[in-house]
Amino acid sequence: MKYTLTILAAVLSLSTSASADCVVNAKAKLRFQVLDSHTILFTGGGGSDFIVKTFAFVTRGSDIRILKDDFCSHDSAVLYIDGEVADARQVTKL
Repeated sequence: MKYTLTILAAVLSLSTSASADCVVNAKAKLRFQVLDSHTILFTGGGGSDFIVKTFAFVTRGSDIRILKDDFCSHDSAVLYIDGEVADARQVTKL
């Protein structure tokens, strides 16, 4: 039973990470919009628009900068939000 649960957890973890979106040329984005306290929509400029969910707290007045030009879900240190480095919990290309 314990072995079966371990295998199931491993398969679920692989399937979740395999579907993670990645962003290329993120620094080309010209605008951002705060969708909720942990979700930011990046638009404008070249490439696909994308959404980043983070554990950092974000408000409409937040100072947000993109630190990495290319990143995927679960990457660390991708954004600079109000003086603190933030990780990408989830990235979704639109």
